Amino acid sequence: MKDVRNTSLASDQGRVARRRARVRADLLAAARQVFTTHGYHDATITEVIQLADVATGTFYLQFRDKEQLFVAVVEQGFDTIRDQIHDALRQQPDTPILPLIIRTFLRTAYAQRDLFVLMSSGGPPLIQPHTQRAQANFTSHFVPALQAAQAAGHLASLDPALLAHLLSGLLLRAVTWWREHDEPGPEEMANQILALLAQGMPAALVISSREASAAPSADDDHER
Repeated sequence: MKDVRNTSLASDQGRVARRRARVRADLLAAARQVFTTHGYHDATITEVIQLADVATGTFYLQFRDKEQLFVAVVEQGFDTIRDQIHDALRQQPDTPILPLIIRTFLRTAYAQRDLFVLMSSGGPPLIQPHTQRAQANFTSHFVPALQAAQAAGHLASLDPALLAHLLSGLLLRAVTWWREHDEPGPEEMANQILALLAQGMPAALVISSREASAAPSADDDHER
């Protein structure tokens, strides 16, 4: 009899937990829509609970205030991007890591353009540590590959940690393009970034004519 009561209690607790999770998901989905439409400062909790169709008291069982709700919306978006990258790395272990991460990130970010627009439109100060932590976690995905390349004799004296930071910055800036443009989409955006990384900038854009004339040419090397 005691086992039956314990099983019943566990079942009830499971139903309550699932119900709370559904309510939280509904509130986050509603909040994302309201924040995207009105911006953080003009959005109201009343609009969120009306759209989610929950009571005011139910909202405050989940979130302390609008600021905490905004942070949860942004963190949910970051978690989605992180999970997509981890899934891609696990499912495609033989694919070169840089193109895999870049393409996965851009595809996921493109599908969540509203999140980046929302973040750029201004939010509470509380969001900054979460954003910085997410960026640091994203950057860390590149470091092992760059360190391995350096150990193999590539990248010369360049700093892998700095290169990873610059690379993640390039990708985050690429996402801001989609605030005002729908094209190119994520695949073409990835193609252009990867072409730049593989081929580099034309020498004429980064080396002065004097430096270029002083540098030994391939023909000189051949003659020697």
